[in-house]
Amino acid sequence: MYKREDRLKALFLQEVTFAIRNKEQLKKHGLLTITDVEILDEGKILRVFFSVFGSEEDKEKTGLMLSALAWEIKQSMKKRLKLRIIPNIVFMPDDTPERAGKIEEIFRKIASEKRDETPGTPENRN
Repeated sequence: MYKREDRLKALFLQEVTFAIRNKEQLKKHGLLTITDVEILDEGKILRVFFSVFGSEEDKEKTGLMLSALAWEIKQSMKKRLKLRIIPNIVFMPDDTPERAGKIEEIFRKIASEKRDETPGTPENRN
C-alpha cells in the first residue's frame, strides 16, 4: 500500500465519522461504529465498513440510513476537502466483532474443557 493511500484512508475515515456524528436518526438504532475504510477503483469508490451493537433489525435500519446519507456525506466532504476526486461512498456491514465474539466463545469452551480434564481424575487414569 502506498503512503498517499494510507493518508487518504485516514482522512476519509475521519471525515465520514465527522459527518455522521450528529445524525440523530442513527443514534436511535443501536451503537454505530465506523470500523474501517477501503479505497477502490483508483480513488473513485470509498467502501466504509461499519458495525452496530444492537439487534439484527437495528443493523439493517442503520445500514439503510447510512446508504441514504452517502450522497450528503460526499457533499460535505467536497466542501471540506481540497481534493480533485471525492469518491462515491458505499457502506458495508462489518461482521468482525461478531466473528471475534464467536472465536472467543470457542476459546472459553476449550479452556473450560481443559480444566475439566485435569490429571488424576478417574477418566484420565490408566
